Amino acid sequence: MSMIGQYITVEDSVLQQIIHGDKDIYDIIFKPCINIEKSWDAIHYILCKDRFYGKAPMKYIVPKDNVIDCDLDYGASYITVEQVKEASDFLNSLDDNTLKEMYDFKALQRNKVYPLTDLDKEDDFYEYIYFYLMILKKYFAETAQQGKAIIFFIW
Repeated sequence: MSMIGQYITVEDSVLQQIIHGDKDIYDIIFKPCINIEKSWDAIHYILCKDRFYGKAPMKYIVPKDNVIDCDLDYGASYITVEQVKEASDFLNSLDDNTLKEMYDFKALQRNKVYPLTDLDKEDDFYEYIYFYLMILKKYFAETAQQGKAIIFFIW
C-alpha cells in the first residue's frame, strides 16, 4: 500500500467540528484535495531536519502533531488558519537556491526517509521534492488568502 500525502482545505468551523468530534473526518475526506504523492516525509525532513519533529513554521508544512482523533490507517493532522498563514510566509521565502542549501541527500539516506530507495539519484530526488514543494507553496498561499485551515492525511 502506498502512503500518499493529501491536503484538504476546510473552513475553520468545519475543522473545529472535526476536532471536537461533532463531524466525522470521513464526511470530508473524499472532497477534492492536493496530493503530494510520497514526498511528504522527505519534505518534512528537509524543512525540519528531523523525520518526526520540527520548529514552527516549518513543521506546519507536513504536520505530524495537531493530531485528529480518527480511524484512518495513518491518521490525520490539522493546520489552523494562523498556522497556514505562517507556513505560507515561510514557503514564500524559499527559492531554489535556499532549498538546495537545505537539501542533504546523504542525511536523507542515513535517516531512511520515505520514499527514498537505494536506486534514487541525488539530482532526480531533489527535482521530485522541489516539484511538490512548489505545489505546496502555491496551495498554502491560496489557502492563507482564503483564510482557511488544512487537514493533512496519508492515504
